[in-house]
Amino acid sequence: MASSAPALELGRWLPYRMFVVAGRVAELLESFYGPRWGMGLPAWRILAVVADRPGVSAREIARACGLDAVAVSRGIAQLVALGFARREAGAQDRRYASVTLTPEGEAAFAEIATLARAIEAKLLAALPEEERAALDRALDRLDTASGKIAGAGWRALLAEAEAGP
Repeated sequence: MASSAPALELGRWLPYRMFVVAGRVAELLESFYGPRWGMGLPAWRILAVVADRPGVSAREIARACGLDAVAVSRGIAQLVALGFARREAGAQDRRYASVTLTPEGEAAFAEIATLARAIEAKLLAALPEEERAALDRALDRLDTASGKIAGAGWRALLAEAEAGP
């Protein structure tokens, strides 16, 4: 049964285009921190979240990074093994643990952040100032919209798409 819906043009599909840019940046960063510290992408994401929010819980890390509980647990364990993070059980609830960076973790993050800021500067240099401001506003709106879409779930979105305009 042939569909009358137009084909998805992957190269023009906004989420894919954003994924490609993010993927290139992630690969470039990983080519630096991977050989330097033996750290994988999940550990880097966790390192960045913990640097931004000291004392964050594994559950909060999972939400912030878009990682499942197993990947977060392994990433935290990798950071602890590298001496970059400490995991401390909660005083009231032993199931809750907060994660903080050690001085070594803060130093590693600072090195990676220097490269990350340089990458961002190169990307933004491709845009005139007014387009940078517009991009920032657009990304804020896309973030809000994607949160609403995710909250509604794929079933609601598909039902709406099938119902038509």
